Amino acid sequence: MPAMIRLLFAACFFAITTAHAQQIILLKLDDVIARRVGTKPVSDRWQKVHDYLIAQGIKGSFGVITESLEKDNAMYFQWLKDVQAAGRIELWMHGYKMRGTSDTGEFENGTAAEQRAILSKGERLAKEKLGFTLPAFGPHWSGTTDATDEAMEGVPEVKIWLYGPAKPKFFTRLSIPRVMALENPTFVPDADKFIAFYDKHAAQKDVLVLQGHPEQWNEERWTGFTKIIDFLKSKSVVFMTPSEYLQHVQAKPATK
Repeated sequence: MPAMIRLLFAACFFAITTAHAQQIILLKLDDVIARRVGTKPVSDRWQKVHDYLIAQGIKGSFGVITESLEKDNAMYFQWLKDVQAAGRIELWMHGYKMRGTSDTGEFENGTAAEQRAILSKGERLAKEKLGFTLPAFGPHWSGTTDATDEAMEGVPEVKIWLYGPAKPKFFTRLSIPRVMALENPTFVPDADKFIAFYDKHAAQKDVLVLQGHPEQWNEERWTGFTKIIDFLKSKSVVFMTPSEYLQHVQAKPATK
């Protein structure tokens, strides 16, 4: 083999193996609902994180509370459609109702049939109001049970479980367990805490799902979030949507 060809082959092999070694990040941003008052489709904080991700060229995902699709709201629905159509941010199902402080989580009780009805209702609303289904799921402020696991298997539109069990009993599609979140404690993106935990527990993981709640981020918390993103970018991670990651997994050769 001529020396130049050997050199090109080595360079290509290095590039491929390096790309494969890059950690994948799924930004799981929770609790999208319509703006309650005013003439904008969503809150200023949701618009801010959307615009930031687009400007930075970062892919992510927004979890929709599907009860927000019940009442006709053309401006809100168009915003969601535009976000999805742009292909940079994917919408996913974050349960049906926004939990109150006195409520229990909607996936902590109930039979598989009852929980499947909640999931199916969300998918039906998305299809009717937005024209597409929601391929991923993560519960809003709720634990899950074996009934959730069984229910998920009965809703074929849901192909990805964000913060799901490592080994589901019933769900046969993609479940990605929790390792860490953007926030520590909940609602507070603290860059120093994030980096310390990441370096100790998460740096060697192939994929991380990172949960955050942009509606709760004041300016100080926003700064923490952007510092975390800057840190992740310094690690040459790859940001993907959940569906892109599913395609990535499916494209891998089967292991024996």
